Amino acid sequence: MLEFREIQLEDKDLIKSFYSKTNYYLCAYSFTTIYMWQKNYHTQIALSNGFLFSKSVDEEGNDIYCPPMGEGDYAKALYELAEYAKSHGQKLVFDSIPKDYVEKIEQAMPGYFEFIYDRDNADYIYTAESLMYLKGKKLHGKRNHINKFMSVYRNWAYEELDDNNVKEFFDYHVNWCENADSDEFMGETCALAIALKNCKALDIKGGILRVNGKIAAITMGSESFDDTFIVHTEKADTSIDGAYQMINQQFAQHNFKKYTYIDREEDLGIEGLRKAKESYHPAFLSETYYAVPKEAE
Repeated sequence: MLEFREIQLEDKDLIKSFYSKTNYYLCAYSFTTIYMWQKNYHTQIALSNGFLFSKSVDEEGNDIYCPPMGEGDYAKALYELAEYAKSHGQKLVFDSIPKDYVEKIEQAMPGYFEFIYDRDNADYIYTAESLMYLKGKKLHGKRNHINKFMSVYRNWAYEELDDNNVKEFFDYHVNWCENADSDEFMGETCALAIALKNCKALDIKGGILRVNGKIAAITMGSESFDDTFIVHTEKADTSIDGAYQMINQQFAQHNFKKYTYIDREEDLGIEGLRKAKESYHPAFLSETYYAVPKEAE
């Protein structure tokens, strides 16, 4: 029987050895992402017969799994996971399924699952060059916001996240969330606290935009793959026109030159967030699916 446990920092190289073979452009396969969010989603891992198993808990309190990653008898790995789920009185339900794994799971357990494209959890993937330089007609509006910002706020500065400003960075995030007057950011605040506490171990990079010495925007991310960087969070003062566009570009110009792609994660079906992410014209959206047993319908 599989034995699931919490993720430790010491698991970083182990987990990356399973995730680094193929870039699926999904933040669910980034060690930093799963580590910083594990408390919120109750994420745990298990190892068996050369496979890595991962499970989280959904809003209804049910276990939900990522497809096993590894090499060997894939059907055996799936049936082992199905037996674990059955022993806990639950159905075997998957999410964050890369497109390639839809066919792999179907071949291993023919006719067992219904696969559904999960648009709300598709990651937005941009070229690093597009975010650094904002070239072309499609991004003309972003350039206008930045030009207006620079003309109005002459006393602005960008700085990298470090030991000297990390507390101020976190405090800004907390204040931003309090002003938003919503409980939806509680999980993100916990995740951010974990990330910032382990900045060096997680290879976190962050940026701060200041206007007249005060923070106007923050952002933070990490490398997920040799050619891909993930932006985990971005917050800005909406009363300062161009603050979001400015922190986005400054962070890109200071940190993205070695990367081909930038993953700005999903929109979760939130209309305003979807509009903002689409406005930067992604190179493509990652394809992700979830799967439920057909007999559970």
